[in-house]
Amino acid sequence: MDNSSTKFLRFDAVDIDDPSVQVWQKEINETAENRASSLKILRRDLKSCTDIEPCLDETMLLSALRVTKFDTTKALRRIKNFYQKEEKLIDGFRKISMSYHKARSLRHFFISPYRLQDNSLLIMLSAGIDYNEYSLEERLYLECLATCMLVENPVNQICGLNLICDFAGFTFRGLREHTPWKLKWFMDSMLNTLPVRFKRFHIVNTPILFPPLYSIGCHFCPKKIQERIFIHPNDNWKSLHAHIPADILPEKYGGRLKDSSMLNCLEYFGLEKAEELFHKRLEYGFKKTKNRRLSFKVLY
Repeated sequence: MDNSSTKFLRFDAVDIDDPSVQVWQKEINETAENRASSLKILRRDLKSCTDIEPCLDETMLLSALRVTKFDTTKALRRIKNFYQKEEKLIDGFRKISMSYHKARSLRHFFISPYRLQDNSLLIMLSAGIDYNEYSLEERLYLECLATCMLVENPVNQICGLNLICDFAGFTFRGLREHTPWKLKWFMDSMLNTLPVRFKRFHIVNTPILFPPLYSIGCHFCPKKIQERIFIHPNDNWKSLHAHIPADILPEKYGGRLKDSSMLNCLEYFGLEKAEELFHKRLEYGFKKTKNRRLSFKVLY
């Protein structure tokens, strides 16, 4: 019998006044008073940046404040760094063009319907896609769209995200696609700049090709991220279940939930809506490159 609905918070929870969420607000120094004063300071400091047209939307500012535990100096630096890195991020995507039909056919980014005990979200990502059909950039672009949607949720901002990265089916073609340049470009753009609290990374179904890929990718990860990576052996999922309860995992990982109950992230939010949000964010940044950002387009 599935008792997850009573034991765990749902994936779409947004109430930051829930007692179980308030525990984690204390961890990041968030109070009503600190939230209001920090927003005021951050808006003031961003307005003083003459070369940047900043987004002053509360959701965006709070995401930066929450990931820096309401240190306004660090939040400002992170936002400015994001605007610098977004230029490199979209440069890496400029050479790809993908139909909406093709984008929808890549079903590789799923969410559990329930959160972990600490209320962090559980994401399941398949890295073993057909790289003869899809490029790494196409896969990563869709992950960018999905992540932007997830960051909109205040509970995700406060409690963070967990990722299960599944390498089942990963081949030599995939290894060739993961070049050092691509890994450095994406990790530098995503892990070091996006206002996301990544709690833990769980690697499963690792093939014989995985060690060289991990060796390259890990080199580009900050030390704090390296310490949050767990590579699980083929032990009937005992190692994974020591970190993530079977109650919120699908059957494919030895869990108690039907595989069909996992939510396809972009299907749930809507691909067009996710793309619209991503492009909305590109309206802000360095003034001198605004026209170039606004001309950016991948999906058709």
